[in-house]
Amino acid sequence: MSTRRRAAIAALAAPAALVLGTLPAGCEEPLQPVSEPPTLLAEAGDYTMWARPKNRAERQPVVAPHGGFVDIYINDVVVADQAMVLPEGLPAWSDEAMVVLAGYDAMEGGSLVQVAVMQKRDGVWAWEQYDGSSDEPRFSGRPDVCVGCHSAGEDFVRSFRLPDPPPEA
Repeated sequence: MSTRRRAAIAALAAPAALVLGTLPAGCEEPLQPVSEPPTLLAEAGDYTMWARPKNRAERQPVVAPHGGFVDIYINDVVVADQAMVLPEGLPAWSDEAMVVLAGYDAMEGGSLVQVAVMQKRDGVWAWEQYDGSSDEPRFSGRPDVCVGCHSAGEDFVRSFRLPDPPPEA
């Protein structure tokens, strides 16, 4: 058998060796399967332990399509932004800012009917919305319904304002 033919047969046998679980020289561990990135809700974790905006310390009635009554939670990035005192005020929320809205069907108690999550990355907001009983998003990304409504807020946040400049002395 020619050297060329042997090389061709060896090349064809290499993928079979991978399938059978043997690794070529130099590979210490098998490749791991690629997983989907975590959802915003998964990244938020137990958001009910997060801070609440000052004007939203308790559940509030709303006319927005998030359930009749909402609890709003903010991550530590938003908390830090709210504490900033800049001469010109804060023009926009920082990257990694995250806001979670839990929508209920009653002011006290009630059933969770919706969870909406928004997070800012690289200067752009992304949203996810969930039915109250699901951990799979109904939609995610930059849906027109979210962008259209939230464009009326300061840097797309409608529930609370960006920090104002300090009062003049």
